[in-house]
Amino acid sequence: MITLEQVLLLEQKVESAVEKISQLQAENDALRTKCSELTNSLSSKTEQLSSLEQDQSKIENGILKALDRLNAIENSVRKAGSAASSAKQQTAEKNAVEKPAASRAAPQTAAPSDAGQFDIF
Repeated sequence: MITLEQVLLLEQKVESAVEKISQLQAENDALRTKCSELTNSLSSKTEQLSSLEQDQSKIENGILKALDRLNAIENSVRKAGSAASSAKQQTAEKNAVEKPAASRAAPQTAAPSDAGQFDIF
């Protein structure tokens, strides 16, 4: 037979179990809320990361395009410089060929009175 003491002890244990269950349910609710907040935060951070990656890609493409344009400008300047240098060289060669012929045709005249001085302007 069951005694009154056993019933009281069982009642205490049931009340303790009900209280523990209530605590665990409250903790479970708090953890679920925290999990939901963290999931939302993760989604937000993932979107930010994706946006930053897209921006970085756009920036890299912009830099690469700018570098390509600079290379094109540099190449065109080099070609223009090379063409000008080639033209100067051809003119110098032409003058070198014509000068000896001109020196044979006309005798040298006396130097002007300011011989030895250079006009730098």
